[in-house]
Amino acid sequence: MVDKRRSTNTDYETYREIMGELLRPIAGSDLDAETLKRLYESKLVYLENLRIQCFRAINANPPAKPAVEAARAATGHFTRKDYALILEAVATTRAHLRQVMLVAIRSNFARKAANDR
Repeated sequence: MVDKRRSTNTDYETYREIMGELLRPIAGSDLDAETLKRLYESKLVYLENLRIQCFRAINANPPAKPAVEAARAATGHFTRKDYALILEAVATTRAHLRQVMLVAIRSNFARKAANDR
């Protein structure tokens, strides 16, 4: 049986390690658009799972004052600030994905136009 508290702590530790990377675009200048699209889709799935876990963790505890929130973060628990960062990362990742898709569409149209000549 999986210990949910241990799993949550592990996920929080992983989140803390990569939280600075969540808002950044995926470095994919040498990747084709389809691969980059799949990476962004995978990132969105990860972020959604993380968002749900964070939401549950926050709502499992009663509302707290800022000092208590800081103590929770220091002891390995998700906070409302974490939730806000995850939501921002979701929005940013969606924007990057949209941009990748637009580039792919333009590329396909240009390729088709060149083939039609």
